[in-house]
Amino acid sequence: MGLLKDSDRRTTSVQWPDEVDAHLDLLVRLAAGEGILISRAQMLSALVADANLDKNVVATIARRYLSNLNEGDLARTAPPEQHLPVVRHRGRQRARPA
Repeated sequence: MGLLKDSDRRTTSVQWPDEVDAHLDLLVRLAAGEGILISRAQMLSALVADANLDKNVVATIARRYLSNLNEGDLARTAPPEQHLPVVRHRGRQRARPA
């Protein structure tokens, strides 16, 4: 048996708000700041693999996202970015909104 990160893959297409996408980039940069080089896809996989499976916790998270989080909430809780490393992503670069 090998590592989960090296097992068979499934390609998915995810659409989400720009602010959530920026938050994923922030998580990757936070890991890089601790010396852990991880891709966006690997970070998503890590978050899902580590997710709490208690139905009440899952329901609370889903409810918070669907009805309590407002635009700008994620940005307000983010640490200062000037102390984080810049991470270059492999592959085609996504266009950033102006």
